[in-house]
Amino acid sequence: MSWSYANPGKRFRSCPRYGVRGNGNCSYFQWLDSDVSDRVSKVIRGLLKRLDKQESEMQRLQVVIDEKTVQLKKKTLTSKFQFLYGFGFGIVVGFLCFRLWMRSVDPSEKLLQLK
Repeated sequence: MSWSYANPGKRFRSCPRYGVRGNGNCSYFQWLDSDVSDRVSKVIRGLLKRLDKQESEMQRLQVVIDEKTVQLKKKTLTSKFQFLYGFGFGIVVGFLCFRLWMRSVDPSEKLLQLK
């Protein structure tokens, strides 16, 4: 049965390789019905329109999903850099505090005194 807009609901017969390009293609095709009723034609066209709407909605949603995925990757990367920046800053501040502490303590009381 044809599901095209031009011949909705019209039955046909063809070989399985009809329309296949390259070697092994077949050109046998025959319409079985002359025309289908207007009711069948309208129902099938309505179904085709509904299907087209659903497919375009799926494509729109896929674009939204792709955009959200890119945003999420950017935020993840930003958060990793912020963590590393904060961690590095903490180490530097800790080291400076340790150095100040070592300078302020009497040399005989230093824990890590080198001889």
